[in-house]
Amino acid sequence: MRGTWFVLAALAGCGGDSEVASSFQIVGHSDLGARGMNSALAIAGDIAYVGSRIDQKPIAIVDISTPAAPTVVGEIPGSIGMSSRELRAVGNLLIVMNLRCSPDLHGCAMAGSTENLAFYDITDRRAPALLATYPVTSTSPILSRSPHELYLRRDDTRTLVYLAAPGASPTLEVIDVTDPALPARVVGWDPRMAGLRPMGADDILHSVSVSSDGTRAYLSHQLSGLLVADVGSLPAITLMTPPSAAYDWAPPGAMGPHSAVEIPGTHVLVVTEEVYPSPYGAGCPWGHLRTVDASNPAAPKLLAEVKIDENDPALCATAAERTAFTAHNATVTSEVALVTWYAGGLVAVDVRDPKKPKIVAELRPEPLPAVAVEDPGLGGNPVEMWSYPVIADGLIYVVDVRNGLYVLRYTGVGEQTIAGEAFLEGNSNL
Repeated sequence: MRGTWFVLAALAGCGGDSEVASSFQIVGHSDLGARGMNSALAIAGDIAYVGSRIDQKPIAIVDISTPAAPTVVGEIPGSIGMSSRELRAVGNLLIVMNLRCSPDLHGCAMAGSTENLAFYDITDRRAPALLATYPVTSTSPILSRSPHELYLRRDDTRTLVYLAAPGASPTLEVIDVTDPALPARVVGWDPRMAGLRPMGADDILHSVSVSSDGTRAYLSHQLSGLLVADVGSLPAITLMTPPSAAYDWAPPGAMGPHSAVEIPGTHVLVVTEEVYPSPYGAGCPWGHLRTVDASNPAAPKLLAEVKIDENDPALCATAAERTAFTAHNATVTSEVALVTWYAGGLVAVDVRDPKKPKIVAELRPEPLPAVAVEDPGLGGNPVEMWSYPVIADGLIYVVDVRNGLYVLRYTGVGEQTIAGEAFLEGNSNL
């Protein structure tokens, strides 16, 4: 069912706590047909949906009712030139973000239809029915505009998508999907309206997340830095961080913030940095993780940094081509951040003291012997943990680009919190 695997475990302590051994155990695994090039993950009840980073490949529909034996039971067809890059599920709704994927980086065809959000009725979990699409386009004669990442928020009265769509303005769009058959823009906004002056093509609004109370948006704007915006009175959006006070570590970092996720009950953020290998990025030293205090949104400040062994610049000469040991996406409890780290696998970080975070466990699964499509841009290492981890009924679900869907049990620091979670993911408030 799952092949062989290994876990790197560490000892962790905090304050006067006794040391606790932490580790991941693989409960179940689906190689998804050994297709390779898997993308994001969404879970609705006993079904998981796994997208594709490459075009013309379907979204896999996976039965997870028996976590030890996840089984592909259907698919949503793909299209030419388009990747089903991001997925979220809420109630009987599946949201798929479709964007043009790169011929060089992903191996996609040049052709492609309009990039969009697609909304599916999943009342029948195994037979999604398309309700509507919401096009993401540019009105600029010069600049394109493309969806990149999204955050899903549901409150008592409505369901909102916060979409990062870099390029032409507006780079942040809030969309009301309460009636998914009639998605409607609430507001389009851009930090450039508040005085931000991006520093080149890589300086994009990469991702957005929202505080637990729904009043703040955390904007990861790569080279320009981490910004906080007031979204408590939509459609009004007000930048709370002066652009000159954004928390910006580039330089010396190569890219700056990729995504930011709140530690529950605080305004402290777990912030990742994604650095691609040459020629798609700056290469080694790879991006790592930081904790940032945004209690004062006018001046976010660094608390601490966390690195895996391969983040040591001294090891750059040993890195294989097309390899990225870089932090990517996080799902965070009050005690532990679960972080996908590309070739570094899945990493658990103790964040009980965000001024002194520490790695407590790492998982790098035994890779498949072969897959149908190897990653043309980042396939230098056969492990490529990528998705936001999802905690469902106390188990952790996570997707490796190459090796498929993993179901994990975590033990150690913060295990009771994770075991007690009915549902938690870093890219929604569900």
